[in-house]
Order: sequence, then structure tokens, then C-alpha cells
Amino acid sequence: MSNIWAAWTLRSHDALTAAIAEVVPPGLGLRDLAALTLIASHDGCSADWLFSRIDLTQSGTVRLIDRLERLGYVVRARRGRVLELGLTAAGQELLATWNTARDQANRDVLDGLTAAEQRRLNELLATALRRTARARAAADTTCRLCNWPVCAECPVDESVDESVGESP
Repeated sequence: MSNIWAAWTLRSHDALTAAIAEVVPPGLGLRDLAALTLIASHDGCSADWLFSRIDLTQSGTVRLIDRLERLGYVVRARRGRVLELGLTAAGQELLATWNTARDQANRDVLDGLTAAEQRRLNELLATALRRTARARAAADTTCRLCNWPVCAECPVDESVDESVGESP
């Protein structure tokens, strides 16, 4: 079972990595897309909120945001003492392009399964995700590359347990 799981995971990772190389400008990668995804899904979030969800230090997150802002993908707005983050039109466009490429990579990986097998695999994965109790920040980390607006019944969201500590 371990070999099959590892092979499936690596095949999926390789497909996502190839999709990134096709649609994302040079110099940007998975962590940048995760930051854009989380900012888009939590418009107005702060760097402090973001850093624990993209596995960077606070200073590393600030540098990442600085770079994304220089590239024209992220905008900061001061609200009192907090700098709120949002996406520019270019950031939203890049994220939409990425979501399309990510969905195609997913279809390519699943292409060897029938529609019924794909539904069954999806059900099993959703069940496994639901059964892993996690803190809110850890759940957001798990969904850092998800297209949040299309996930109506998120199994990861259903796994959030308020009694679990807030470290991802």
C-alpha cells in the first residue's frame, strides 16, 4: 500500500509541478501560488495570518509579499495598525490561469479511471480528509492550492476541531 500511495502522490505532484512550469512566470512557484490562493480566499488577511499557512517565517512571508507586490500581483492597504492584503487584477488573472492548469493536471492524472472510479476515489479521499482532526490554520494550509469558491462541502473544513492547537 505504501508504494502505491507514494507513487500516486508523486505522480500528482509531478503533474502539478509541470502545470506550474507551463503557466506561471519564471521565478514563481508553489509557495507563491499558495500565498495568492490564500490571499484571494481571505481578502484583507494580514501577513501574520498568512505566514503560518505557507510554512514560512514571518520575515520570509514579508519578503514573499514584497516580491509579489513588486510583480504587481498583491496590494497592501493599511487599516489602522494592520496591513491588509489583496490581489490585483493581475494576481486574480494569474490565479485563474493556475486554477485552470491545476484542474487540467488533475484530469490528466485521473484519466486512467472511469467516471465511477473517479467519483469513488474522490469519496475515499474526502472521507480520509474529514477524519483528520486539525486546527483551523492547519486546514487552511491543507487547502492552500484549492479553488475555494468552488468547494461547497469542503471535507478539510469539516475536519476542523477547535480543541486542536493552532499550530499548522
